[in-house]
Amino acid sequence: MVWAIGNPAQNTALKELIHGQSSDRVVAIVGGAILEDALKEAMISRLRDTAGHKVDMNEKLFRVGGPLGFFMPKIDLGYQLEMFEKPVRNAMYGIADIRNLFAHQLDMTFESANTKLADAAKKLRLHDGITHYPIPVWESQNYEYELEPIGTIREKFFVNLKLCLIWLFGDHNRHHPNCNIPITWGPMQLPSPDKPPEPKKPHQP
Repeated sequence: MVWAIGNPAQNTALKELIHGQSSDRVVAIVGGAILEDALKEAMISRLRDTAGHKVDMNEKLFRVGGPLGFFMPKIDLGYQLEMFEKPVRNAMYGIADIRNLFAHQLDMTFESANTKLADAAKKLRLHDGITHYPIPVWESQNYEYELEPIGTIREKFFVNLKLCLIWLFGDHNRHHPNCNIPITWGPMQLPSPDKPPEPKKPHQP
């Protein structure tokens, strides 16, 4: 299994998610929380460094009730900052929708005959046309890890969650620190004579 995890808190939540035969509700809610935290972390790496400031503007922005305190505004701003394109944005919308359904409907499962669940699942399309998980830095290259078979909404949720996390994990290498200025090297344009930094490998529990 490939999991692009960026901090100890996410790793702790991941252990809860994949060990001990997690229920559908744990998968949906904890999985969505991990993605939201990863998106927040990726966004903060693009914002002004608040170290040494009297007011932590990031805490003000991202606290509950703040402008970016909820999942959907984070997704929308990430898209507007060109952190990701529509396929990733839509998959994040789907994951956020599914998390909300499980948080507010006590009888919800991934097998529920629920129109809102079916509509949310239709947004999970990142796996279409690919067979392996991509390397976070060079999207044109893949790991040796194949995507798991997808036959259920739960399996689709897992795979799309991992693909979203991989994309966010690689975002740190696509821009200069604490700004939105892109790094010019990429899959088809590597700097010379210096080599690009080695990509960090996603966590494998």
